[in-house]
Amino acid sequence: MNDDDGDYEHDRDYVPAYLSPGQIPQYALAEALKSLTLFSTDMNLVSQAMNLTIVDEFVMALEYDYLRAKYNETSNAYDSIFLSAQSQMWIFSMYEVMRTWMQKAKGYVHTAKNSGLHQKFESLKRDRGYVNYTALQKADEVQALIDDPALVKALEDDLARTNFLFIRLETLRVALAKHEVRKRPNAMMVGSTMGYMNRECGSLEYQMNSGMVIQGNISRRDIADEIRAIPEFKVPTADEVKSFNQFMRGLSDDEALELFNSFEQP
Repeated sequence: MNDDDGDYEHDRDYVPAYLSPGQIPQYALAEALKSLTLFSTDMNLVSQAMNLTIVDEFVMALEYDYLRAKYNETSNAYDSIFLSAQSQMWIFSMYEVMRTWMQKAKGYVHTAKNSGLHQKFESLKRDRGYVNYTALQKADEVQALIDDPALVKALEDDLARTNFLFIRLETLRVALAKHEVRKRPNAMMVGSTMGYMNRECGSLEYQMNSGMVIQGNISRRDIADEIRAIPEFKVPTADEVKSFNQFMRGLSDDEALELFNSFEQP
């Protein structure tokens, strides 16, 4: 077998890390978000999910165009600037959608555990002198929780299933929007928040760090793919959630130095 044959065998066995845009069902991202308990009952969230789905398709096309232009050496500075702007706006929007749903879910779980669902229902249904459709929508959600207590457990499970994803998304959002380290307001980020092209899908990839310690890289496409995979997520254990939270919070620079110094030879 010559070298060309070897390259052919290698290419034939290669499995891409990312699906091509044409292999992704058009509304998969929105449908995945709508699978979360009490997400689809809020038309504002549903509308935002559809917007994010449409923009995701647009940005994916930009990413692959950028990838091709890079390899063909035809890209220009504006290509990367425009892709960076679109990527960051999508990330910020996705964070807000996830945060809004999680805030609602946590609120309902807290209210249910404190036996306050009936009181909340009465408050939402009170006469305001006009028809408030948002209050009525929320009253319907609370009524559903009263009628089916299993929905409270479903909310808890969905919060746990999306915990790993949301922490990584929040870590990136805080870095990009505030130039800070998540949960460490006094920590200093290492380097800039510039994204670098992923060589397989063209998506911009960012570094996640808590100062000296780097937790890993994440791209806009990684986030979108994880959102689409939400229906397949398993519910982690409490220990797994705690461990991941500690890992993503990272070490302070002083803690990291102490750890590294402990590895030094006497």
